Formats: sequence, C-alpha cells, structure tokens
Amino acid sequence: MKQLITTLTGIFLVNFGFPQDMPLSQLLIPNENWELVSNQNGFTDAPTADNKGNFFFSDMQSKHGLFSFISMEKVTPYLNGVTGISGMKFGSNGNLYACRAKKHEVVEINPKNNEIKVIVKDVHPNDLVITHKGYLYFTETKKKQVTFFNTKTGEIKVADKGITAPNGICLSPDQGTLVVSDYKGKHCWAFRIETDGSLKFKQPYMTMRRKPDPTKRTILPNFQSSAKGDGMITDAYGRYYVATELGVQYFDPTGRLSGVIPGPNGIKGISSVTFAGRNMEYMYITCFDKVYRLKTKTQGIHPQDGPQKYPPKLKN
Repeated sequence: MKQLITTLTGIFLVNFGFPQDMPLSQLLIPNENWELVSNQNGFTDAPTADNKGNFFFSDMQSKHGLFSFISMEKVTPYLNGVTGISGMKFGSNGNLYACRAKKHEVVEINPKNNEIKVIVKDVHPNDLVITHKGYLYFTETKKKQVTFFNTKTGEIKVADKGITAPNGICLSPDQGTLVVSDYKGKHCWAFRIETDGSLKFKQPYMTMRRKPDPTKRTILPNFQSSAKGDGMITDAYGRYYVATELGVQYFDPTGRLSGVIPGPNGIKGISSVTFAGRNMEYMYITCFDKVYRLKTKTQGIHPQDGPQKYPPKLKN
C-alpha cells in the first residue's frame, strides 16, 4: 500500500511522512466567512488564476464570456466574446487554454492580442489541465473519456476510458499525478503521468462523501450513488479539493478525506474551486449565479510555473 501511494503522490508523501493528519484547523481561519465576489451571473464556471494570482472565471450564459478580478479590486469583463467556456488554465507560455463545450472545441487564447486559435475540434470537452511540458488533458464527460493532446506536436489520443462521468481534473504539485472526479460516482480517480504523457496505475484514489438517500429508510444509512464531483484543484501541500453537492471536500496527499467545507447559505450549488490572490491564499468557488472567496491558511500553486518539488512548512 505504501509503495502504491508513493507512486501516486511522489515526493510530497516523503516530506510529510506516512501517515499524517491534515485537519480543518490547518486550513480554515477562525471567524473567516465566505465573501461575495460577483453575483447576478448566468452560470459561473472555469475559475483559474494567472501567475500573479489574479482571478478569472467564465459566465457560460453571458455574451461577455470571461471576467477577471485583478488585484482583488473589481470584477470586470475580460476578453469579450470568448463565450461558453467550461474549463480553463494558463499555460507556461502565458496563453490561456480553454474548453468551449458548446462549440465542441479546445482553444488557445493569447491575452496580449485576443487571438483565439482552435487547437482541437469535434470533441466534447468539459474541463482541462496543462502541464509544463505542454501536455493537455481534458475530460469528455459524455464519452466517459479523458483525452490527451500534445500542444507542441499536435498528437491527440485517448488517455483513459471508463469513468462513469469524468468531470473535474487537476494535477498534483509535482505534476506527476493526474486526478479526475466522477460526477455520477463516488470516486476521484488518480493516474501516474508517464514521460510520454500516457496515464498508468489507474486507481479510485479518493472516496467522496455523499448525501443520504431519503427514499430508503434503513437502520444503517443508504447513500446516493453520486457525490456530484465537479471542478478540482490542489494546494501547495498536496491536498486535493473537489466541488461536490455537499460542499468543497478536501483530501490529504494519501487520498484520505480530511473534511468538507460547506458553501455559503442559499447557494444553488458549487461548480468548481480554485486558489488565487497575491499569495494564492484565497479559495474561490463558482456557485451558478455567484462567485465567492474564503481566506485560508493554505496557499495554492501556479502549475504554469512548473512542478513544485517541495511543499512549504505546514501552518497550524
């Protein structure tokens, strides 16, 4: 078991030891509450940050498309007309890579001149990640598929098949592990990324907490089949965060559930989660018509800057 986990989590497990609890007290700041960032949207999704910590998100029902929250001052339209984006990340070249679900394409956007280049056509992309090598992985939920695209060579291939409804997707800090949430199941699936970009050692690595099934009354609780696992992100300590029906569930580097952070009262749901801010200390969540943030003790990472080999010292 330890050997398998070491394969998946790499150097982060070595630094933390095995095992080690990472409770909510290492993450949440007492008396800190969710802060409203944006409201009166259609459907918000695709939260991400650039390498300065500026926050960006998509409104899939807006004619403006993308919005930014620069220096944590005011939400403003960003790259007007780039509509229908369900997932996006910045690459090491400074460009933005995005899933345009409604147009069945993956695009590369140059923020300097607003040029939009279609790099993959005739697909059904939901969410994506891109490594420092230019390896791009995106989920195709309807196909039950994770697809690989090499942005440097143009190679495209099926990386994995069989997850019931692959949805959110993220990289470990060292970019050696890929994790995919299952919207219609209870697991987040982990893969080791090989040097050629192929995926190996597929495991149902994390088990998400689910709601009890109100239609079945038994002595022991029956749970719904799906946790509705959606967008995902990691932090600098190798923890994984998943937007679910119950809130943001987070797991330690060994895949153990460490806690569930409920969203603000009255929200319709949470579609995705990311970290942003000057020190990447704010957790942002897209909540259908609203966007919120929460200041934390942890910090996110900038995948576009390359693999992070050593985590910072844990905060208590």
